[in-house]
Amino acid sequence: MQKTLVALTVLLAVVPAGARGDDPLAEVTQRIEGRTRRASSGLYDPESNRDAYHIGAGETRRLTTLDGPGEIRHMWFTIAGRDRRYPRTLVLRIYWDGAEVPSVETPIGDFFAAGNGMRANVNSLPIQVTSYGRALNCYWRMPFRKTARIEMMNEGAHPLTVYWQFDWIELPRMPDDMLYFHARYRQEFPAKPFSPYVIFEGRGRGHYVGTVFSIQCSYGSWFGESDDRFYVDGEVEPSIVGTGCEDFFNDAWNLRLFTNDNTGVTIKEPNGEDCRFTAYRWHLRAPVIFEKSLKVDIERRSYALVTDPKTGESQHYDFKYRPDLCSSVAFWYQDTIAEPFDRFPPASERINAEVFVETADLAAELKTSEGVRARSRSNRVCNLKRALFVDCDRTGGWFDVPCTIEQKGKYSISVFQCLYRTGGIWKVTLRGPTGEILLDPAMDFYDPYLAWTENRPENFLYGTWLENKVGIHELPPGEYTARFESVGSNVLARDEDPEKPGLDCRLDGISLRRFPWDDLHGQMERYLADEEKLFAEMEKSAESGVGALNAAIERFRLDTGEYPRALGELIERPSRPSSSTGNWPYISRLAVDPWGQYYRYELPGRFRPDSFDVYSVRGDSRDPARWIGNWPHPFRIENAIEGEDLRIAGRGEDISTSKQELGIESIPPISQGRILFIRMRQPGDFIDLALPPGARPGRQTLKVRLVTSRDYGIIALKLNGAMLGDPVDVYSPAIETKWIDLGEVEIRAGENILRFEAAGRNPSSSGYYAGVDAVLLRPSRG
Repeated sequence: MQKTLVALTVLLAVVPAGARGDDPLAEVTQRIEGRTRRASSGLYDPESNRDAYHIGAGETRRLTTLDGPGEIRHMWFTIAGRDRRYPRTLVLRIYWDGAEVPSVETPIGDFFAAGNGMRANVNSLPIQVTSYGRALNCYWRMPFRKTARIEMMNEGAHPLTVYWQFDWIELPRMPDDMLYFHARYRQEFPAKPFSPYVIFEGRGRGHYVGTVFSIQCSYGSWFGESDDRFYVDGEVEPSIVGTGCEDFFNDAWNLRLFTNDNTGVTIKEPNGEDCRFTAYRWHLRAPVIFEKSLKVDIERRSYALVTDPKTGESQHYDFKYRPDLCSSVAFWYQDTIAEPFDRFPPASERINAEVFVETADLAAELKTSEGVRARSRSNRVCNLKRALFVDCDRTGGWFDVPCTIEQKGKYSISVFQCLYRTGGIWKVTLRGPTGEILLDPAMDFYDPYLAWTENRPENFLYGTWLENKVGIHELPPGEYTARFESVGSNVLARDEDPEKPGLDCRLDGISLRRFPWDDLHGQMERYLADEEKLFAEMEKSAESGVGALNAAIERFRLDTGEYPRALGELIERPSRPSSSTGNWPYISRLAVDPWGQYYRYELPGRFRPDSFDVYSVRGDSRDPARWIGNWPHPFRIENAIEGEDLRIAGRGEDISTSKQELGIESIPPISQGRILFIRMRQPGDFIDLALPPGARPGRQTLKVRLVTSRDYGIIALKLNGAMLGDPVDVYSPAIETKWIDLGEVEIRAGENILRFEAAGRNPSSSGYYAGVDAVLLRPSRG
C-alpha cells in the first residue's frame, strides 16, 4: 500500500548525516545536509483516527519502501492484539537496496531487548521502550543507497494491530565507506552439549555493535558461569575473552534488573527451573572491528541443581553443560549485505506451547459463591485493556476459572495479577483429574506502590503484566478448574467503602506454559555418561597429538642439531635435507588440541628443564596438574628425590612432619602431588633428611624445590654441616613453589645429611613451617 511521506525541508550543509560522535547533540549544532522525512501508519485524514495497520494471522505486510539514498534515524511501534506472545510471533524484516535477503530478521520483542515472548521497559542509547514494554523506539542509524523495504510477518494465531512511524533523512549521496545495519536472530532450543552457543558468525568487513541474549532455564541453580568469546578474522583461539555471563552484561555477582545506555538486564526471574532472562550489551563506545570474519559465542557451562523424582533428593553439579533454551539477536554493521549465518526458525519453534486463559472473556460464565460478583471491565494495563473484576463481600468467598489441558506434560503455571488498592488475599488451587494442587496459599492482590490520588486503574510500578509464577506441575490431559478463595485482606487494603477491608480480585489471565523438559534427572544421567566417554576420547586424542609433536621436535633436533625455537619452525623447510626422514615439513600446520586450543611449546621446558615441554592445557590453562604433556602422568620431576620419601635422620624437640597432599596451580605442579610438611616452632629448630644412599659421590649440582605459604619461615639449608648459600624466605600470601639453586656440592660416599633449619621469619608470616617437594641432584658438568 502507498504511504504518505511527511517531508520537512532542512538546511543544507557540508556535514554528512552519518557523522557520529560521543555527543549525540553535536550534530544539531551544524548545518545538516538532507531532507527530513517520515513514513508512518497514519494518513493526513483530519476526520479519521484510523492510524493503524492490521496484520492478519499468517500474513506478511510491507509497511513501507523508502527511496534513497537516505538513513533511518528512528523507528517507533506500538502493537496490540489477542496474541500475548506477539513479541516472539511478530517478525520484523528490513531489506536494503533491493536485496532478497533481509539484513534485519528478528522477532520484534527480541529486537527491542525483551526475549521469550515477554515485554520490558528499556532505557538505552539505541533502544528505548516505555509503557510497560508497549512503546518501542529504535535509534540505530540505518543508511541505505537505493531503497529500504520494511516488512512485518504475523506468525501468531490472531490478528495484530500495529502503529508505526519511521523518521529518516533523504540524502543527496552516501559516502563510499557506508556500512549496512544488520540485526539477526538465532536460537538453540535446547543449547547443544559440549559446544558453546554461537551468537554470531559472519564474513566480511565491519564492526559488531550489540547483543541481546535470552535464556529459559532447564536446571535449577545459577546459569551464568559462561564466558563470551570473540574470534576475529579467523582466529582459532579468541583474542577477546570474558569472565562470565553477568560480567559480559557489565553486572557482577549474579544478575538483577537494570537498564542504562550501554548494558542492561530487562528480564530476570529467580534462579531455578524455568528462570527466564534477557540482557543486552551495546558495543557503541568499543565496537568489535573485523576485516575478514567474526565469530561470537558464549559458553553454556555452569552450575546445575537436579532432583531425583524417585527419592526427592537433589544433587548439585559444577560447570556442566546446561540444556537451556538460548536465543539471541546479533547487531552489526558491514560493508556488504551479509548472508544469513543460520536458519530463521518458525514461530512454532520459538515459543513454548501454552494454554492461556483469558479471564476477562469468561466473566459471565464463571461459577462463584454467594457474595462474589465477576465482571469484565476496562483496564488499560491488561491485555486488550480488559480485566476480570471480582468483588467479594466476605472471607471464604470463591470463584472458579475453567481450562482444558490436551497434552500430558509438565506445565509452568502463572497467574497474571492486576494489583489495586482494594485487592485482597486469595488462596489459589488447581483441581483436575488427579485431585487438587495448591498453587498459592495467600496470593496478595493489593497494590503496595499505588498512588492514592491516581490508582485508576494503572499500576505505576508493576505495569502491564505482573506475572506470579506458582510452580511447575505434572498434568495429565483433562478438564481443570483454578479456584480462587478469599482468605483475608492486606492490612492496608480498603474497600471503596472505607469501613470495609479490601477483599477484591482483579485478574488479567492464567497461563499454563508447557515446560520443555520432562525428565531432567534422567537427562543429566545420560549427559554425564556421554561426558565421561567424550572426555576420555579427547584426552586420548591429546596424548596422541603431544606424542606426534614430541617426535617431530626430536627429529628436528637430529636434523638441525638444535631444538626449534617455536612450533612454527616445524612447518618450514630447513636449509639441508633430512637425515632421518624424507618427508618435509615435520608438521603441515600448527596443531590444535581437542579443546580448540593450540598445543603449547616451551624451550627450555618448565616441566622438563633440560629439554623442552610440548603439551595441551586440556582446556584449563590455570591448572597445570591437568595438562597433557611429554612428561610423566601424574606429574613427577624426572630423576628427582621426592621430599616425602626422604628418611628423617634427626630432628629438634617438638618438630613434627607429615606427608601432605597438595594440589596447587604452580607450574609445574607438585611432584607426585605430595610434599614433606615440616612443623618448626622457633628459630633454631631443625630437621635432618638423609639423601638416598645411592647418590653418586663427587661434585654435583643441588636444587631443592620448596613450597611457599603465609605461615612459612626463613630456612637455612646445610649439607653435611656446611652452609649452602643464604637463608631462603619461603613466606608468600599464596601457596606456590620455588626452586632453590644451591650450586655445586660435594656428595660423599655413605650417608649425606641435608638439614633444614628455621633461621627466622618474614614479618608478614605467622610461622616457621617449611614444605619440601623435591631434591634434584645432577652431575656437575665441570
